[in-house]
Amino acid sequence: MKTLFVSPISTRQYWLLLFLGLGLLTAWRLWARQHAGVELFYDEAYYWGWSRELDWGYYSKPPMVAWLIRLGTALFGDTEFGVRAPAALIYPAISVVLFLLGRRLFAAAPQRDAIALAGALTFATLPVTGFATWFMTTDAPLLLCWSLALLFYLRALEGDAWRDWLLLGAALGLGMMSKYSMAFFVASMAAHLLLGGRLLAVLRNPKAYVAAGLAFAILAPNLWWNASHQFASLKHTAEISQVERASYDVGNLLTFVGAQFGLFGPILLGGLILLALRRRPVWQEPALTLLACFSFTPLLLFCGLAFTSRAFANWAAFSYVAAALLIAALWLRDGRWRWLAAGIAVNLVIGVALHHYQDIARLAGVELTRKTDPYHRVKGWHALAEAVAVELAAHPRARLAGEQRDLLAELQFYVGRDQANARQPLIHNPGGRIANHYALTADLRNRPDGEFLFVSSRDHPDLAPKVFREATRLATVRVPMYRGHERVAYLWLARDYQGAPR
Repeated sequence: MKTLFVSPISTRQYWLLLFLGLGLLTAWRLWARQHAGVELFYDEAYYWGWSRELDWGYYSKPPMVAWLIRLGTALFGDTEFGVRAPAALIYPAISVVLFLLGRRLFAAAPQRDAIALAGALTFATLPVTGFATWFMTTDAPLLLCWSLALLFYLRALEGDAWRDWLLLGAALGLGMMSKYSMAFFVASMAAHLLLGGRLLAVLRNPKAYVAAGLAFAILAPNLWWNASHQFASLKHTAEISQVERASYDVGNLLTFVGAQFGLFGPILLGGLILLALRRRPVWQEPALTLLACFSFTPLLLFCGLAFTSRAFANWAAFSYVAAALLIAALWLRDGRWRWLAAGIAVNLVIGVALHHYQDIARLAGVELTRKTDPYHRVKGWHALAEAVAVELAAHPRARLAGEQRDLLAELQFYVGRDQANARQPLIHNPGGRIANHYALTADLRNRPDGEFLFVSSRDHPDLAPKVFREATRLATVRVPMYRGHERVAYLWLARDYQGAPR
């Protein structure tokens, strides 16, 4: 016999529970990140470099991530915490929006507040949420805009108020300024309107067109930037998805689907798949249909992309905003709250394993190596940068230059915060291919004169002497990482760039 979950506590107490849960989760995650000594991932350092020169667009992404990092560092300084502060605040904010959405969607249900709280905390405890809170990426503002757009979309359908349509347009536009995959929200809307028989009514509604116009107006400066920069962002988006290379690879599809179990959690995703196969009640109740459309539509589209070309696991992360509320609502209403509790508990265990992996490995007697430590890519950069900073300080007229985006980005942050000659590094780009923002805006060929500190993680001693008029090997920096592995940089003092050797 099913036992329905009905709580006697008040709405105010639910709000208190929500903020208490989010506060504890956020505090733990921030402490765990500090304890783990996680340095900036090179994408984060790369985005920090963008934030020093605010613009309407950048090579691989729209500008929102750079704007938020600029805000975070303005408040908390040019520190790792300052760079990541927006993410630490945004993910709890998404849970608050989900709570509001749940209360509105299930307003007539006796378990309204319990469903809303369960959905919000389910999202907050997802493995993908916990991991994403550690790093500042484009997914943070994207998911916030997605959740806000979902709330305003529901309100616009229910009340048809100008305010809600305009807020929907603003959320869509800001979402597109965060990541172009916000376009999948429109596909999910179309699926929902078709299933609900309301597509023609919305297409006849002038408020919908004004909302679309507002979204386009917000995105327009980025489109203008792209037109002025060889459509760099749009080309990069097409390139990484490899849409022009149809592969029809079942292996890619299975890899993508398998990764989703890690992002959403094994119990929750298993339950979500079973729900998708049910004929009722998901597709017969308006509230559940809305959540299902915004969960399954992007997931299925990305599964198709994974099969035909390529899709990275995190691309579907916004699917789990609605999915968290959907699974919580159904399991609570059906009296299967123990399954929900088990799913959340398993996800918390996964979170503990992710956040405290290094401690657990040491306790288990596992030697940390480049292969066994998943955080090897966010270690050793600060120590490496300190050694490079010494050479730059000794040669104050030398400007930082190099050939690898990741190394330049890390040095730009860890050295450039304090030394002006590392704040705008230049890149050696012999082929002229625009493959990163440095190649787009900071090619050595455009500023060839003067003195440079040329840094590379590759030891090719003939390179600097061939591409510069003068070049002297200064040092080799080695930072021990693990047994048999170290982070290395080779440094030359060079003058007058001459371009790629013929």
